[in-house]
Formats: sequence, structure tokens, C-alpha cells
Amino acid sequence: MKDFIFDNGLKFIYKKSNSELSSICISLDAGAARDGEMLGVAHVTEHMVYKGTETRSEKEINTELSSIFGFQNAMTNYPYVVFYGTLLSEDLKQGLDLFSDILLDPVFTEEGFKEEMEVIKQELKEWDEDLEQYTEDKLYYNCMENRRIKYPIIGTEESLNSMTIDDAIDFFNNYYCANNATITIISDLEFEEVRDMVEEYFIDWRSEKLPETEKVITIPKSGVFIDSKEEINSAKVQIIFPIDELNQWEIKALRIFNQYFGEGVNSVLFDTLRTKNALVYDVLTRVANEEHIKVYKITYSTAHENVEKSIEIVNELIKNINGYRSILKKNDIEALIKSFRLKRLFANEQSVRLAMGISTYDTMFGDGMLYIDETENLDKIPVDYIIDTANKVLKNMTVQVISNK
Repeated sequence: MKDFIFDNGLKFIYKKSNSELSSICISLDAGAARDGEMLGVAHVTEHMVYKGTETRSEKEINTELSSIFGFQNAMTNYPYVVFYGTLLSEDLKQGLDLFSDILLDPVFTEEGFKEEMEVIKQELKEWDEDLEQYTEDKLYYNCMENRRIKYPIIGTEESLNSMTIDDAIDFFNNYYCANNATITIISDLEFEEVRDMVEEYFIDWRSEKLPETEKVITIPKSGVFIDSKEEINSAKVQIIFPIDELNQWEIKALRIFNQYFGEGVNSVLFDTLRTKNALVYDVLTRVANEEHIKVYKITYSTAHENVEKSIEIVNELIKNINGYRSILKKNDIEALIKSFRLKRLFANEQSVRLAMGISTYDTMFGDGMLYIDETENLDKIPVDYIIDTANKVLKNMTVQVISNK
């Protein structure tokens, strides 16, 4: 892997591949955490850059995206906004030309703004229909002190109704600049050739003095929060634990522990909640190591009458963590490490996923190599360190329950 910083501050990260495909990911520190008082403006701006440029109409942009990209998308998260896609290496130059036009020279019109706001307002109406998303939104609203993190990335009905095109233009001018961006490209083309392409299309991207904003990790309040939602057939439970105090080695240790505790049908959580007690259909866990929100998540659905029992079981399992010291042997840890690396490497076989991981880590933490490093030297972590890390994490529990009662 190689990186290069251009004169305008744009960071370029390159990784060699053996595929005929190339993947691009452009990440900017222009996510929802930068919204300020106008909740949702980062997401609106992400939409608006596709509405047309000085040289391409919206229809021409969409036609060209469809013709050269096998996969292309954009996404706004709290810490970042990303634009990414995969295409044939022979079309990489055209893809960079198109992305640079969208990000450097968009034209924001009142007509385009009104059209996109209607789309986003409809998206907001459908947002709460996803029960898992609804549960997480309620959880963050109830337990997060940071005003921005309390509300959905998409914004609120009130903020969207009060937003103007000038808000989106101001956000674009403040944050869509070269020294606030990282572009990662994974390609079979040589580094110098790809670097020259990036320079050709992005060297004119302006560099700006970025607004001064304090980067704050939001630590959730402990407790149990219960909210109701009519017409749902089962209750949804999400449990989170802060991981903001973990160092890079402890993050690795937690990922190994999660393979044992929460990942898949052989995990402790699945075996206890599903196989032995028939309380859930599935359990999902995630180590969310992201700027602004750093948490370990456990999510599952259960019958309304089984909510208390399921939470009690999770609590009991956590109390018994020290017992795993004598259960987990060296070969067990080796198997857990192999499982984690296999899943990560399998996901990264989609080069766009790898490019996205590298770019977003660089935006969040200033070093894209940290994403690669998460699978390195795991065999050096002893069992006691893994269990000590789990004990460090699984002590301040925040629970959100969504039920129809």
C-alpha cells in the first residue's frame, strides 16, 4: 500500500490488486457530525452533488454512472460521507473524471433542491419502518448527550422543513475541499499511472481553511429505556457498551472475543438465547469503532413477554466472562482468529469494501493502515488480555427496548 499527498492537501492511498477491476472510494470529513444546528444538511449535500454540474446534467451523470460502473453509491454517516464504486480498470480514468466533476463543480439550483428535498422527506417517512433503525434511533435519543448524535443522520422533519438551498451550499463550500478528503484506489494499474490520473482530475480541487469543530466521543448513559411502537409482532432489543477507552490492541482483542461471544450460530449468545432457551431467532453483534460513536452492540428480536428474561440472560452471561479463561485454550483462540480474518478477508475480496474501509479509517483516525492492521498479529494476543478487555467493555450497559406494550 502506498500513499501520496498532493499540493492541494488531497490524500491519495493506493493498493495493488490482481483483478481487472478498479475500485474508488472518496471519503470526506463531511458527515452528519458536521451538521451544526441544521440537522441533516450533510445528507442533503451528498444528494445535491448528483443533481448536475457545469458540464453534465443529472440525467447525463446517471447515464454515465450506469454505463461505466458495475457498482456505485454514496453514503452519509456521522463521521464521514463517502462516494465509491467499482469499474473496469480500462474505465478508471473516465470514472475519476466523473467523480471529480460531481465533487468539484456541482451546480445547486432551487429546482433541483426542491426536487431532492421531497425525495429526502419521503425517505424520512420511511426511515422508522425499519425496526432495527428505529430502535437504534430511539436508543441514541435516550442515552446520548451530544445533540447531533441524538437525532438521525437524515435529520428531523423540523430541520428539513426549515432548510434552504443556501444551507447546502454553505456546507459544500465549508467541507467539500481537497484538504478534507482521502481518495483510495485499488487497481491492477501501476501506482504512478493511477497517481497521475488522480492528479489530472483533482489537482484543481480547492483547499480551504476548515471550520473549527471539536471532535467529541459521545459516551452513552447507562440504563434501560423502553419505548412503544404499535403494530409490531415482536420486541426489538439493542444493548450497547462504550468502547471509547480501548486502544488499538484492545479493539483487536474485542473483535476476537466477539467471535466467541456474539458471532454466528456457535456463539455464546446464540447458543444460550436461541438454542437453549428458544427466546430469539437471531442475534447480531458489532464492534462499532467509529469516530463520535464507539460502542459494542448486541441486537435481537424476541417475543414481548420474553424481553426481561432475555436481558437477564445476557446479564448472567456477562457476569460469567471470567469463566472463559479456563474454557478457552490456545487452539480455540487460533480458531477464533482464523474466523475473524476469514470474514474480514472475504468481505475485502470486494475491493470496493476494502477501499471504503481504508478511506473511512483515514478520515476518522488519520491513518488508513489501521483498517488493515486490525487483522495483523492477532496471534500475539493472550487469552487473559482478551478476557480482561471483555471485562473492561461489558460493564456499562445501555439497553433500548421497542415493544407494542
